Amino acid sequence: MKTSSLRHSLLASYHATTSGVSSAYRQGLGRTLRQLERRVGDWLPSTDAAVLDLGCGHGEWLRLLWDRGHRDLTGVNLSEEELAIARQLVPAQFIGREVVSFLEEAERQWDLISAFHFLEHLDKDALLRCLRGISRCLKPGGLFLAMTPNALSPFSGIVRHWDLTHEWAFTPPNFRQLAVLSGFSSQVEFRECGPIPHGFASLCRWLLWKWRRQTIRFWLLVETGSDKGGVYTMDMLIRMRKA
Repeated sequence: MKTSSLRHSLLASYHATTSGVSSAYRQGLGRTLRQLERRVGDWLPSTDAAVLDLGCGHGEWLRLLWDRGHRDLTGVNLSEEELAIARQLVPAQFIGREVVSFLEEAERQWDLISAFHFLEHLDKDALLRCLRGISRCLKPGGLFLAMTPNALSPFSGIVRHWDLTHEWAFTPPNFRQLAVLSGFSSQVEFRECGPIPHGFASLCRWLLWKWRRQTIRFWLLVETGSDKGGVYTMDMLIRMRKA
């Protein structure tokens, strides 16, 4: 009898086993959209930008863009269960394909390509193919926006090992290496995904986090003489520009 690998089995039923039972999915659309908007902030593209979202999941990011006036939106995802939910959420174009092969065969280009919690699912060879495919599919000067687990965080193991399909957690130097190899500018931007004040409770969390991150920075300075770039949250945002 032919048996499937664990990875293949999980990917084939990703909504049922993983994304559909996650806390992010259960917290509701409104809260998810507000968190996304606070996280990305001034990195949101102009409304005339053509946007491609890789591993688009349930379509929350594209819904946020739609609500802000974007209309040229495309999502690519392997999970048909997730795509069925995404199609009900936002009237974007959705494509059920394996992402890397899609990028290598696509016949158009976009102003912005995004990938939230997708790159960590790729092995290293597929990761390089993916970044080169993203560069190929971006217009000149186009932007790539990603969110990934941050291996510099003292608690990076939580996100790295939360999902059995995760292959990797990243540090900022990883993306500088990849930028050189895949057609992006070496000037890569990073942003922490920590608490953002929007009420009393979140303000308290933000103040406590500011104190805590200074202890992390001090620890690194004592041990290594460097703060290692100052990005310490479990997840980090990355923005890269096509060279």
